[in-house]
Amino acid sequence: MKIIAYPPYDALLGEKELNLELKGVTLWDLLQALAAKYPAFAQELPEESTDEALRSRLLPLGPGRVYSVADVLGNNDIVKLFPPVSGG
Repeated sequence: MKIIAYPPYDALLGEKELNLELKGVTLWDLLQALAAKYPAFAQELPEESTDEALRSRLLPLGPGRVYSVADVLGNNDIVKLFPPVSGG
């Protein structure tokens, strides 16, 4: 699977794109695996594994959608790690 990290997550992961051989894992499992490998990234994840908690810190985007923490991902999936934004 391909992970595309936008600022500030690219700096925390050390690169903008990662290719991982994972399949059948949930989005939350993926994020926990990244947190274990990249401790600086772990600080960006909420303790609670809910969509609301995650989306307040990070938007996990897929083609035309926002992933849920329970979504099962495959090797051909693309996950974009995008910061939440707000306007006024």
